Amino acid sequence: MIRLIAIAGLAATLLAAQESAPKIQFEVASVKLDPSCAQNRGGGDMPRAGRLTQRCTTVENLIQIAYVILANGATPNMKNVEITGAPAWARSDLYSINAKAEGAALVSDMYGPMLRQLLEERFQLKIPKETKEASVYNLTLAKGGAKFKPTPEGSCTPIDINNLPAEPKPGEKPPAICPNMRTSGNGKSMKMSALGVTMGELSGMMLSRFLDRPVIDHTGLSGRFDIDLEFAPEGMPMFGGGGRGVAGPGDGSNMPLSSDPTGPTIYTALEKAGLKLEPAKGPKEVLVVDHVERPTEN
Repeated sequence: MIRLIAIAGLAATLLAAQESAPKIQFEVASVKLDPSCAQNRGGGDMPRAGRLTQRCTTVENLIQIAYVILANGATPNMKNVEITGAPAWARSDLYSINAKAEGAALVSDMYGPMLRQLLEERFQLKIPKETKEASVYNLTLAKGGAKFKPTPEGSCTPIDINNLPAEPKPGEKPPAICPNMRTSGNGKSMKMSALGVTMGELSGMMLSRFLDRPVIDHTGLSGRFDIDLEFAPEGMPMFGGGGRGVAGPGDGSNMPLSSDPTGPTIYTALEKAGLKLEPAKGPKEVLVVDHVERPTEN
């Protein structure tokens, strides 16, 4: 009994210490509505320890950075989480932020928990994360299995926001970072190359952005791969939505179809690579803006 009381007392002491520990925060931070941005969005210095700079960005974009992309450490999570409940100005007003941390604070801390605290203090942001059941696609292996190759070992380095490589000198080849995703198109078709990508990154970072619902990895494949896809973008939400469509795989949903009836959709392009999308019900993360205010500038 004495031992149990001692353990309970130690747990209570640790909890109290955690609750009383000061939150890491910026030493100084300037938040300003920036009329010089016009319609130019995005920008800022290369992330570096102790300094956060974001130019011409919206509150919604800052929420994506702080609550999704860098919410859990140095490896960016590029999954696009839906934000609901935000007023129109949170999607249109462009702000510039310049903040300095005491000491050499990690980039992942500044763009994660410290930016969250800044948003909560300056914008009075209250934004719980919810998970609801929604229509999703499960990414699975097609008959015959994967037709793409593993990324050669040592050919790329997984991104670490706290240890970004130095800018290459003139004439030097930039270091290979993975995942590396490139797109190019000629108006009728789009080519997409994913180098050093995991199946989770392919699903959450790429396919979920192109399609009208989240894509969840159910391939069972681990490691990194190099994948090339070519498809017609017409009708896809990322490229304007609408357009003609063909029935989805089993649920009657609209799928993109090229203006050329023989053009491949992203679904047929995936099948050619040995992957397929299956309609299903699954979890969908949503950030709900309960409250947000325009900040008092300083």
